[in-house]
Amino acid sequence: MKPDELVEIAIEVDGEAAEAVVELFNRCNGGDWVEDSAEGEASGGGAVLESTGYDDLGNPVAGEYRTVVKTYLKPGPRGRRIQRKIEEGLWHLRLLYPMPEPVARVVKEEDWAHAWKRHYKPMRIGRRVLLTPAWEKPDPLPNDLLVRLEPGMAFGTGLHPTTRLCVAALEEWVQPGDAFLDVGTGSGVLSIVAAKLGARPVWATDIDPLAVRAAKENALRNGIALAPGIFRVEQGSIPAGQTGRFNVIAANILAEVLVGLFDGTFETVTLAEPLAPGGRLILSGILEEKSEMVLSAAARHGLKEVERRREADWVSLVVRSEDAG
Repeated sequence: MKPDELVEIAIEVDGEAAEAVVELFNRCNGGDWVEDSAEGEASGGGAVLESTGYDDLGNPVAGEYRTVVKTYLKPGPRGRRIQRKIEEGLWHLRLLYPMPEPVARVVKEEDWAHAWKRHYKPMRIGRRVLLTPAWEKPDPLPNDLLVRLEPGMAFGTGLHPTTRLCVAALEEWVQPGDAFLDVGTGSGVLSIVAAKLGARPVWATDIDPLAVRAAKENALRNGIALAPGIFRVEQGSIPAGQTGRFNVIAANILAEVLVGLFDGTFETVTLAEPLAPGGRLILSGILEEKSEMVLSAAARHGLKEVERRREADWVSLVVRSEDAG
């Protein structure tokens, strides 16, 4: 391979399997791109490149949705080792989820950059949020909240249905001056939206150091100061010593991980502890069939459902204390 070439590994999966593959790619390589699409023509490598699955207003178009998860490897011994790890990981995932063999192909780094940027366009989410790639020049309406995002090779575009559901919930529940916590922030899109809605302070966490760096860079890109009382990004999960501090908490993660965070499986601090009395917890990354297991975990902390949103097979849940009035 030439120095300016990459190995693209792409696999077409559904629903929960997509989240599992994203986690595998991130763990092995720290570089994945998730592309949600309506059924259309497939380009080389089995990747759907001709449709994002949404119209210009951010509404799903008719058709059967598919998710293509891709990762890109640099040439050389390290890239080959990563590819072997990915292939082994996908073999194990196939024991749990039906999925085809991945497709690998060589692409030019420049071609890859132009290809995915060409299909990542400004998109409206919720009522007022206009999410746009950093290199685009959108035409926002007077009341729009413009969020500029540079996902890079390590993170997706932020346009997965679970993100869209979370943003709509943020518009409903975040008020100026609310303390906000984003657990598993990724590219930082939810934290940035909360900050633009007036939340202060905003605290974003992620266990992945690449996500921490991306979230900080995207905050600065949106004119948000990185200061403890304004916007704080840290590596980790649920911050300790913050009992009852946050009016709104968002966690856009897999259902099983959410349950573990409620039950203290991963650490001593639970997801309910930082929530202020009467505060709201926005939970997403949940397949509809697994919503009850998440609600049961929340109920063990005295939290009950007050809102549910749905897109395709995904749901977001908003819960709050039963005695919050």
